[in-house]
Amino acid sequence: MKKELIKLLRCPYCRKEELSLPQINNVDIDIREGFINCRNCKNSFTIKDGILDLLISSDSEIISEQKGWEELKEAIVNTDELMLSLPDAIGEHKLAWKSQAENFKYMFEKIDLSGKETILDLGSGRCWSTRFFARNGCYAVGIDILLAKYVGLLTGDIYIRNEGVYFERVRGNMNDLPFRDNIFDLVFITATLHHSSDVYMTLKEVHRVLKPTGRLILANEPVGGFKKNKLDCAEIKVGINEHVYRLWTYVRNLKKIGFTYSIFPYMGSYFPVIDKIKNILSVLSGKKSFYNKILLPLTYLQLLFFGGILNLIAHKRK
Repeated sequence: MKKELIKLLRCPYCRKEELSLPQINNVDIDIREGFINCRNCKNSFTIKDGILDLLISSDSEIISEQKGWEELKEAIVNTDELMLSLPDAIGEHKLAWKSQAENFKYMFEKIDLSGKETILDLGSGRCWSTRFFARNGCYAVGIDILLAKYVGLLTGDIYIRNEGVYFERVRGNMNDLPFRDNIFDLVFITATLHHSSDVYMTLKEVHRVLKPTGRLILANEPVGGFKKNKLDCAEIKVGINEHVYRLWTYVRNLKKIGFTYSIFPYMGSYFPVIDKIKNILSVLSGKKSFYNKILLPLTYLQLLFFGGILNLIAHKRK
């Protein structure tokens, strides 16, 4: 953690912008161990392994999620090499990551970064996506409830050490973000929002921390159709919070909170035959008229009736 992070934070207890870092004057020092204090409510928060811990309470869902990911971590062979290859992955993991990698790359190109943005990677987990923003010169912050290496924020050290990038890591609650109002240019969420049991509250917090006209990027969010609204996967079996929300759950809450949004095509879903047809048609999407008249309406229809993967860019209204 570097001292500059303090400028983005508010105390998770009293919600005042009164956090301070004792006896550190050099803003470039990477603080691996230490603590910060709140001048208002006098609470202290630890810094360990370069990660600032602002998770002040863990409800049953957070505890279940943490235990579930710890159990899954032991179920497969994780290596630094695998982490460095994400999202493409290597070996036997490539197929499992294929859809997520394709959607991430597609949406990352849509962001059109200048390199001057302050970015929050919400539910960053391993921080594989966070480091892409840092590579582009952005001031990037990853937040998650998980710490463990290979599933949580500690994995970030692999990228910092091997790729020469730097980004901040904070442990915190996505439904009560420990950040100031109107502070981020962009909030990025990939395959995370569906872990929230209160999508409205999560999106409301995203709206609060975004600057006026700031952007929210959603990628790889599973969407349920009329028949597919539940998941049967290893994550659920170990207690991880996996929800499959309908499309209108996302768009209704976005509108209610004050976002405008645009939905984008995606790769990968629950229906391989339909996906193949859409993917073939997407080859023609370079033609703007085809994209607007056929591919986008087809994407909406598929998400509404059959479900799929949600890729979306939302703008905070002034």
